[in-house]
Amino acid sequence: MKLKIKTLVAFSLLILAITGCTKESMQSSYKYEVSGSAGDYSITCEGAPSGTVQYSNVGSGWAYTWTQTGTRWLYMSAQNNTGSGSVTVKIIRDGKVLAQQTSSGAYVIATVDGEY
Repeated sequence: MKLKIKTLVAFSLLILAITGCTKESMQSSYKYEVSGSAGDYSITCEGAPSGTVQYSNVGSGWAYTWTQTGTRWLYMSAQNNTGSGSVTVKIIRDGKVLAQQTSSGAYVIATVDGEY
């Protein structure tokens, strides 16, 4: 029985070595997300596959999702376009929040960035 387990472990390690399956080569699901109480935001995003993009007059719950391999520099900001309220921005990978910031007040901006 021990020989079968050792053989299975050795075979598994060999397959991983051959396929080059490392953390850096695995694909992950990423998401930019905006929420808050203001309800009207202007957004700038960079680093997702489409390069730098801007969106105007988006509501709470806006999200952009993509898949990438490895890491790259990501940036997202959202501005509250109203005279009061809050804005929260997040960078999420495989369901886990990597970066988050909240700003409250008239016309405030929340920003997150980093290499993820």
